[in-house]
Amino acid sequence: MTGKTNTYQKDLNAAQLEAVQAPDGPSLIIAGAGSGKTRTLVYRVAWLVEQGIEPGRILLLTFTRKAAQEMLNRVEAMLGISCREISGGTFHSLGYRILRRQGGLIGLSGHPTVMDRPDAVEVMGRLIKAQGLDRQSEAPGRKDLVELISRINNRDLDFEQGIRVFAPQWENLIPRLNPLRQAFEDYKRQHSLLDYDDLLLYTLKLFADHPEVARTLSDHYQYVMVDEYQDTNLLQARMVQALIQAHGNLMVVGDDSQSIYGFRGARVKNILEFPKSFPRARVIKLEENYRSSQAILTLANTVISFAAQRHSKCLRAHNPAGEIPRCIELPMRKGSPSCRQPTEGLQKKGFPWSETAVLFRAGHHSFNLEIHLQKNGIPFVKYGGRKLTEGAHIKDLLAYLKVAQNPLEALSWERILRHLEGLGPKRAGQIVNGLLELPEWDSRIRFLREYPRPQPQLGLLGEMLNLLSQEPRSPSDALEIIWEYYRPLLPRLFEDPEYRKKDIEELLRVSSVYTEVDEFLGDLLLETPDRGAESGQERLVLSTVHSAKGLEWRAVFVIWLTEGRFPSTHARESQEELEEERRLLYVAITRAKEKLFLTYPLQGSERGGGWQRNDASRFIAQLPEEILCRQTSMRENVPRAFQAEPPRRLVREDGGYPVGLKVYHPLFGSGIVEELPRTGRSG
Repeated sequence: MTGKTNTYQKDLNAAQLEAVQAPDGPSLIIAGAGSGKTRTLVYRVAWLVEQGIEPGRILLLTFTRKAAQEMLNRVEAMLGISCREISGGTFHSLGYRILRRQGGLIGLSGHPTVMDRPDAVEVMGRLIKAQGLDRQSEAPGRKDLVELISRINNRDLDFEQGIRVFAPQWENLIPRLNPLRQAFEDYKRQHSLLDYDDLLLYTLKLFADHPEVARTLSDHYQYVMVDEYQDTNLLQARMVQALIQAHGNLMVVGDDSQSIYGFRGARVKNILEFPKSFPRARVIKLEENYRSSQAILTLANTVISFAAQRHSKCLRAHNPAGEIPRCIELPMRKGSPSCRQPTEGLQKKGFPWSETAVLFRAGHHSFNLEIHLQKNGIPFVKYGGRKLTEGAHIKDLLAYLKVAQNPLEALSWERILRHLEGLGPKRAGQIVNGLLELPEWDSRIRFLREYPRPQPQLGLLGEMLNLLSQEPRSPSDALEIIWEYYRPLLPRLFEDPEYRKKDIEELLRVSSVYTEVDEFLGDLLLETPDRGAESGQERLVLSTVHSAKGLEWRAVFVIWLTEGRFPSTHARESQEELEEERRLLYVAITRAKEKLFLTYPLQGSERGGGWQRNDASRFIAQLPEEILCRQTSMRENVPRAFQAEPPRRLVREDGGYPVGLKVYHPLFGSGIVEELPRTGRSG
């Protein structure tokens, strides 16, 4: 194992090595795009283990369970030892584990289940109807209200204050909305349900009401690391504070320039104000980029230099200088996608479809392009589509599993009963009410067997649930029993049963790695697997920028860079949201390795049967010509220009901006680079 230590200086650059070997105390690692932050975290964990820290004393918090598992797998491969004792996962999964064990201290049941967003919206709809708000045209819809409550919770605001901040148009409805919010909370309590926000809110309540719980956890986890810290919200930052109270050994890794989830409650101030929150904090910057050419990084550096507030950094390329990115103004004909010929031209030049991506601000921005690709038989995959657990057939199977785990799950009972022929909503509601009043599984099963109609279907359901309740079962065993019962129902419920069987097989595969149903349901509902393309398939990638974060391609097109689309019309009304839109473009730019195309149509928006002229996004309009090759399209066949070699302009590989380059600084204005300090890789 000690031999592995000798590889650190060979495998890491100087800044990465400094981060890996940082002494105890708080550390902020500002990891620019493509700077090897994952490698740095992996080596940090390995370093701690090599220094004699017990694996079970390390906590690694990430934004996906998959990310944590991949990091720990790499640590195991590096050290040749098991790292199963290391706790790795998301804030929500950590909160769920804590509440399952000790939630009883604050009045939670022993087996609360997680309520996903669609179920929360369904419950809210019923409560709105019960209170008569569905008949008021000015009242918020059920989805809007659930999202509003979530936003208020994640900012830790009082409900009335939150409405005034986020939805002033509904301020006059506060006397009606407040009881509705309370009814929503009461429903979750009565049915032993926790929504995503509850996993954080109740964990913090547990810490506040029983400080010994937080102290015990802090004593146990001697080292806490947080990935993607720029995406944490206020509640998560408070959880971190509680978890390090005993020792202060905290390392957070992130990039304020890639904070793009404000709509989910992410708070960029967490990373911007980290040195203020932790005055003894060590700040280390990872600025050497291993992904993109310097020409692409120069553009990215300039785009983000206009940000109102940020940690200063300048990405420099480990790779060759490359060619200057292009910004192309395109003519727009009805149904003429803005980048169809360029992508096809790249494919002919040896760029595989799978190494080319088209990125956009919102999902509907690619609709024209999708039609063209389908029409011409060009293979593509779109990221950000439907998740596995959003399928009705998957929700059906999980409903059986949920009621077996938590018999108070009224929505799941209703879903199950809807599968039975001859059972209407009224009678199903009566059966559910009867089941919820019964204290034990034996009495519930007897109730189903003896209920007069519809038999024998209710009897068969009771038999299946009896099997599930007899003894603790693994998730895969339980799902096999459910699948045996559900299989005959599939052809009656759906027109495409064979297609849906494949999804069910995938669910069974996912369940096979779990031993506890609680853990399986928690992970599945908190982090749903994508219904994405199989790896290795040659398909052009279409993706929203949000779904592209963390990914990379040899060639990237960013389309619809117009005012009103990127930035969006809504974002232009708020300086805070406008700043996030700029960071979103920065993320899009830094996905590209070799070639980058920024495009916008000269005409595009159809209003009243006509066309209106588009204005280029302010984010590209303010960029100097020296770093962006601008092409104005005056002919219908102009897309052929994509296939010509662009002018090559070499950029210094060690600095980012060549001597003599005209640049623009948001504070000092225009100028010319005259001299650069020497930089480079060491260690």
